[in-house]
Amino acid sequence: MGFAQLQLICMILAEIIFIIVPFLAVFQKEWRYTMPKTAGILMGYLFFVYFLCLSCFRHFLNQPWLELAWACTTMTTNILVCKWMVRTDWPVTIYSLFLFKNFTDTAGYCADLSNASASLHESSSFITGDELLSSLIFLFLMVWAAYYILHKYLTKAVEYTRLLPVWNYLAAIPVLFFIMFRLASRSLSPVRMLQYHPDMVFFAVCWFACIYTVHYVSLRILSRLAESYAAKEQYRTTRLLASVQKSQMATLQYNLEQFKKARHDYRHHLITLKGLLEQGETEFALEYINDYLGSYKTLDTTQYCQNPSSNALLNYYIQTAQSQGISVNSSISLPQNLPVPEIDFCTILGNLLSNAVEACQRQTLGTPSITINIGQAGESMIAMSIQNTYSHLIRMKDGRFLSSKREDMGTGTTSVRYLVERYHGILKFDYGNGIFEASLLLNPAMK
Repeated sequence: MGFAQLQLICMILAEIIFIIVPFLAVFQKEWRYTMPKTAGILMGYLFFVYFLCLSCFRHFLNQPWLELAWACTTMTTNILVCKWMVRTDWPVTIYSLFLFKNFTDTAGYCADLSNASASLHESSSFITGDELLSSLIFLFLMVWAAYYILHKYLTKAVEYTRLLPVWNYLAAIPVLFFIMFRLASRSLSPVRMLQYHPDMVFFAVCWFACIYTVHYVSLRILSRLAESYAAKEQYRTTRLLASVQKSQMATLQYNLEQFKKARHDYRHHLITLKGLLEQGETEFALEYINDYLGSYKTLDTTQYCQNPSSNALLNYYIQTAQSQGISVNSSISLPQNLPVPEIDFCTILGNLLSNAVEACQRQTLGTPSITINIGQAGESMIAMSIQNTYSHLIRMKDGRFLSSKREDMGTGTTSVRYLVERYHGILKFDYGNGIFEASLLLNPAMK
């Protein structure tokens, strides 16, 4: 094997690295293995590709007709290896890898244009040392730029919308770009374009701009979906709070009317009791008191904390749970003014309490119970822990909880994740031995 073939194989390996490494960087929180083991798997895969090139394809690497088949083969193995290393579902893995493949294709074509414009003559089938260096520079710059611009949107989109059916169709976008690029590159080689159709360079630039724009807009739209989930839950929480506060106002009005009635009749009751006691009718007096107490029923509103909105929400869910035989233990200490917006905090609290009550309602074994611990830590942090018993099967997919009502992720859990992240918090779910716990720490003052 000549030095030129070795350089071509090095370029193939470099393209694979610039596809897989950004993918691993985006999903580093979902690695199945430790960093040394993940690096070992990647190195083993690169050696596999290297020896595959040496043993099977080294005589055909310079054949244009093999390029599409070779690219499809390597992308298939890339997907399988990345699925092995990272806990992502198939549509997300395919979309992300082909996304970075689009950028490596763009970088390679730009490098070929640069090399062709420098030589202005038909180059050999194999790349030279200078061309290899140029290609590596373009790969690094363009893929790094794409990663820098898009990775936060890709991470956010996957975090909150990964289980939506839209990913099954979204993955077709980079795959189509991948196929179209290979079909077009056969007739629009850089050397031929510069020699016979130099004006086509402008259209090539537009094509690359289109790829970047489509991916950017798609990921921004998906990241906005996460915000729409949170907005939907905030709206639901606002309506619930309005309903609860209206109910509490009615309770307060009822208690006031009862108090006015009792005050008006209090003198008459005392006269009656005085007469019965003077006559020695103690049993009739006691019976009269019991009848009076039985006719006066109040609707209590417990003061769990000083914050009105949180207190109203706690009263609603705790009374709902207790009315269905669910034991509730609580230790709550919140100030009147929260360090986070009330609607956002109530959205988090309401979703977690709703999930806990629903899990206890579905419980078929043991005694259902809920334990609530909420308090402010320091000047601005809020710590919360909500535990509930359960007996049903908890369904998960790729580290995310699935809704009990449909084959989809729970929108409540999604909005909680989004809001906790907005306020620089930490969210953790633990379950086992019939106990499910959702714990979080909000730190809105952190910059």
